[in-house]
Amino acid sequence: MVAIEIKGIELDFSVRNDKRRPVDLPSTSDRIEDEEGQSPVVEDGLVHALDGVNLSIRNGETLAVLGPSGCGKSSLLRVIAGLAEPRRGGVYFDGVEVTNTSPRERHVGLVFQDYALYPHMESKRNLSFFFIVNQRSDESEDRVRDVCEIMGEGFEDLLERMPRKLSGGEKQRVAVGRCIIRDPSVFLLDEPLSNLDARLRATLRLQLKRLLQHFGTTAIYVTHDQSEAVALADRIALMQSGQISQVGTYRELYDKPHNTFVAGFLGEPPMNLLPGRVHQSNVQVGAWDLSFNEDRLRILEGESVTFGIRPEHVIVSEEDRTGASWLEVETVQPLVSDREQLTTFMVGQSRLIARHRPNSKLRNGSKVAVCFSASHMYVFDSRGIRII
Repeated sequence: MVAIEIKGIELDFSVRNDKRRPVDLPSTSDRIEDEEGQSPVVEDGLVHALDGVNLSIRNGETLAVLGPSGCGKSSLLRVIAGLAEPRRGGVYFDGVEVTNTSPRERHVGLVFQDYALYPHMESKRNLSFFFIVNQRSDESEDRVRDVCEIMGEGFEDLLERMPRKLSGGEKQRVAVGRCIIRDPSVFLLDEPLSNLDARLRATLRLQLKRLLQHFGTTAIYVTHDQSEAVALADRIALMQSGQISQVGTYRELYDKPHNTFVAGFLGEPPMNLLPGRVHQSNVQVGAWDLSFNEDRLRILEGESVTFGIRPEHVIVSEEDRTGASWLEVETVQPLVSDREQLTTFMVGQSRLIARHRPNSKLRNGSKVAVCFSASHMYVFDSRGIRII
């Protein structure tokens, strides 16, 4: 097990003809730009993929690096693995700098999104290839046997099959087996389940959780799926545009988001974020005049802010309530498995979502009283930083 320290890492990629051409090709999940608005800064023909990243991974913990595609997650993983050389900053394993050491010397195990199996070798040779090239073939049989036992039922049946005869889930099981057979000091997993269908993803997620608990090895798990991060990781590092926005447990990030990006990324659905203005220490949002009894709001008198409320803390009632505003229902979406429903409203140009117990009387176009749980309201300043 290894404690990892990332200090001030900066990483650039060159760009030609509007396409990124790094010295070391990045993962397909780490794009220059995507539909979620993650567009890294391009300056003098260089993409700033990582911008002064600082991060500590504790000995034996599983840390999920979470964020939308293109935010730099896979680039960070490649720097830790030694596959990409940073322009500035350092990587430390147990206090020893490894920034300039080769991937082989770092003794890490990698699992990629696209499996990366040798197509001309059956699964058994894919597993034992490390020992063959290092002239340690005498160890390979015992190691393969150990991996079969660890990976569980049905894995041994895959050993004689070529990658082209394996399903996506089977390929990923072999890729994970190839990672653990080397007994690495660090597991690095780059969105290993993203190419699989939902049912298979859930199954392999349980197997990965069992493996990580079995080994107790330091692991970094890159993903854009917060359900995977919650299921597998001890802590989460949320990334945005090449920087770490916040690190903590899911509950810490969910209850105390540092900024509007964290608030608007976590949660299903995420936090409602509505424009507001400070007036006499209150925050005016649409027809609501919300009192926070916070002296710090006085210095923001007249300034624009962002009001935040989680969908589950939006109160919907067919009867008038103190402080409520009457809104017209836009859509109603049942969440059958959770025995809840989502009801959406328009507040000016913004959409407000409420998550509550099913109410069959609510219909598109009907009017209801809407107010907020006073103890669960947030305010963010004009920079997007949480102040309440």
